Amino acid sequence: MKSQKGITLTSLVIYVIIATIVISTIAMVSSFFFSNMQEVKQQDKYAVEFNKFNMFFINDVKNNKTATVEGQKITFADGTIYEYNASQKAIYRNHTAIAKEIQELSFTLSTYTPENTKTTKNLIQVKMAIGKNQEFQKTIEYTLKYW
Repeated sequence: MKSQKGITLTSLVIYVIIATIVISTIAMVSSFFFSNMQEVKQQDKYAVEFNKFNMFFINDVKNNKTATVEGQKITFADGTIYEYNASQKAIYRNHTAIAKEIQELSFTLSTYTPENTKTTKNLIQVKMAIGKNQEFQKTIEYTLKYW
């Protein structure tokens, strides 16, 4: 009788195919992981620019009861001005650049009256896109001082 040791050519081909599928799946997952990590790094870079704007803007919103919007410019009651310069891709606060690489910026004023109250709140909605390909986008509503 012959010994039945070893593997057949068919089983070897099956093992190679399975190994190829497993390795290619791991390579695809790894590729997606590293490309997403690159995006996260870029968003983190742009979050810094948003935080610089947000730090100044929150302070001015909480200290003013009214504001006026003219295109991409907002003027608060105390005279503080925020203006978006599209050619330089920057936001200026009283003619000083506070955030860069801003692709789009818009201000919108609105009012809100909570239910069962007589208080009217003035809201400012800020839409912002930061980064060369607008990787970081934010839309936030700020409530002006109402007391």
